[in-house]
This record gives sequence, C-alpha cells and structure tokens, in this order.
Amino acid sequence: MDQKDSVKSISPIPSKFFDEVTELLKPVHENLDQIFKKMNPDLYESYQKDIEKLSQINDDAERSSFAHSMKEKYYPFLKEGWAAAQIDEKTYKEKITGLLPDELRKLIRFDADFLNFYFDMLRPPQSNTWLPRMRDINQWDIDDHDDPTPPNTPPPPPCSWVEGTVYYPNIVNANRYIEKILCADADAYGVSANGVFARANTWPFWGRGLSNIDLISYNGPADNGCSKVKVRKTIYWEAALYAFTFYGHLTVSTAEYNSKFTAGNITAVAPLLWYHERKGKQTIIETYTIYKNDGRTRFGANLKATVSSEGIFSHGSSKASLSIPSWTLTELCCK
Repeated sequence: MDQKDSVKSISPIPSKFFDEVTELLKPVHENLDQIFKKMNPDLYESYQKDIEKLSQINDDAERSSFAHSMKEKYYPFLKEGWAAAQIDEKTYKEKITGLLPDELRKLIRFDADFLNFYFDMLRPPQSNTWLPRMRDINQWDIDDHDDPTPPNTPPPPPCSWVEGTVYYPNIVNANRYIEKILCADADAYGVSANGVFARANTWPFWGRGLSNIDLISYNGPADNGCSKVKVRKTIYWEAALYAFTFYGHLTVSTAEYNSKFTAGNITAVAPLLWYHERKGKQTIIETYTIYKNDGRTRFGANLKATVSSEGIFSHGSSKASLSIPSWTLTELCCK
C-alpha cells in the first residue's frame, strides 16, 4: 500500500518500511492461516465473523468490551497456533528492526504478542533527532536560547533586552484537512477556544483515513520597535490508537502533534494477527525566544490522525486531542 501522506507526516519512519515488513512476514502469515484452518475450522470461521463485528464498533468502551470477550474466546486458540508455527520471534524482531535506518532502530518497541510493535517518540526543539517518549515523566520543560539570527541581518546595536507588553494569543481559527479512501472515515474539529480533536477509522477490506487540523491565532504582537518575543506555551496532547490485522497487509495507526518547536508521534502496528492498542498523553511546556516576524507567533500546533489497513478483515482507529491552556508572548525590547 502506498502510505505517502497527502499532508506530510512528521514521522521519521519511511513509508516503505511497512511494506517491507509485510513482505518479510508474508510466509509466516500464510503458514499461520493454514495452521488455524486445520486446528479448528469452525472456530476460525467464528473468529472471522467476530472480527467483522468488532470493526463496525465505533464507541471505545463498547469496542474494548467486545475485544475483551473475543480475547477470552479466541486468544488460547491463537496462541496455540502461534506455538505450533514455531516462529523464531527473536530473529524476526531483529529482521524487522534491521529494515529501519540505523539511526531509527533504537525507537522501535515490540509488544508481548504476535510481533506487534510500535513507536512512541518525541522530537526535542532545534533537533532532527527523535527520542523515545519519557513515559515516566508527564511534563517536559524546554528552555531554549535565541534562534539563530536570520541571514543578511545587520549586527544589532549593543543593548539590554527588557520585557515589554505581554500578549495572550486568542486561537481564532482551525484549518482542517480530511481524507477518506474507500472503507474509511475521518473528521477533525475544534472542541473549545483552544483545543482540537482528530480521528480516523478504517473498516474491512481496504481503507485509509486521514485527519489534519491546525490551531492558528491571528492576534500577533504589535509592530512597535520591539523586535523579539519570549514564547511560553503549555500543550496538552492525548492519543488512543488501535490496529487489527487478520490476513494480508499489516495495519498502521498513527497520531501526532507538531508545534513547530517540539513534536510527538505514536504509531501502533499489528503486522500479523490480533489487535494492538496504544495510549499516550503528555504535557509539554515550551519556552523560547523568536523574532516577531517568525510564524510561530501565530501558530499554535498541528494535530493529525491516520489509519491505513489493507488486509482481509483488517481495520484500525486513531483518536487524538490537543489543547493549549496557556500561551503568552512577552515582548523583548532593546534599550
């Protein structure tokens, strides 16, 4: 499946990686399918019917309850078939990891079951290097120095920077982009004066859903001779992802945010069978200094959710929310 985003993703994971994982595991998939059919064809058929029912449930609590009942009914059967296939999990984990560029291999994490894997990462300010999200720390304070001086800027006169007027940007617009291909749904909307929500879902058999939304303020600092501003912004980001693969191409669900200073991404992948869920939330406090003509004086953040599924009975969902409860711009004036 071509998973290139119409709205470019901030994720460093190459889109071809997911296709390569599918090809790597194709013999394993075919072997498992034959084993399950021989073990208990009636139970395997019942499993397929329940997957189809599960894919049609949109309510999180209802889906979780139904998935739990499926786990009680089918999980022992799936584990028995997995054991019968004698899959060398260690070797396959190494092969999957080896499909990533060297600098990204430290970011992949494997779940306990069926070679499910995920990425849960943050990009620090002024950096192209992604790091595993600090899951034990719910708040990330960033205090940055001035951005580099723009090219062809004359040397500033000697001065002391003093604080001036404090502005409280009002988020007055949310630009959104929605994409729904075949068996998919997506939506994005504002939930308050300073918050947005994005979701995407797919159903069997083939679907791609994408929702993208920007928070923008048109209220910037005045042009009054003060050339810089100190930005202090609190961002609250939360995401819940779900990916289910039955047979065929793996299912990928992603959620991400980008403030143009920091960024976060969670990607859940079910490469072979069963479902994979991920949840995450983070409070990020950003503090940095920029020139007044920098677009970040008006840009709050971007939120995006995507799901891609192509396999038979495969489906997934991604839901994400973002709010900016506190955002100030303090003028810095040369005296």
